[in-house]
Amino acid sequence: MPDILRVFLDSNILFSVTHKPNHGFLRFWTTPEIVVMTSLYAARETRRNCKNQSQSQRLETLLEQTVIVSAASHNARPPDIDLPAKDVPILAAAIDASADLLITGDKDHFSLWMNRPLKTRHGSLIIMRPRHFLDWLGHEF
Repeated sequence: MPDILRVFLDSNILFSVTHKPNHGFLRFWTTPEIVVMTSLYAARETRRNCKNQSQSQRLETLLEQTVIVSAASHNARPPDIDLPAKDVPILAAAIDASADLLITGDKDHFSLWMNRPLKTRHGSLIIMRPRHFLDWLGHEF
């Protein structure tokens, strides 16, 4: 395992953590061995879905502590992975950002590729559900 994990968060994870000031997913930001990343696309999507001012404020505070990458080329996605159009920018940005892990709650669209390395042009990427990652993280650190 690398000394530092580059962890890319899907918008559904960002949105979940805006609901409670003490959400368990805050561990992504409080673990020193993790560099939290997301994309402009995911940040915009999350902003659109925030329902009130407190959610928006929590999101902006977290985004200040997050590496935000710009839009990625759709060509970054491995050709054998078929995703809905709304999910392609998430996977492509995670690959272009050389993330080690993509954390998503979207089991409907990403489940076929979860918990196993995907070969990318930058090495490999593992897609995980957030609870699985946090359980794994608890054993590793």
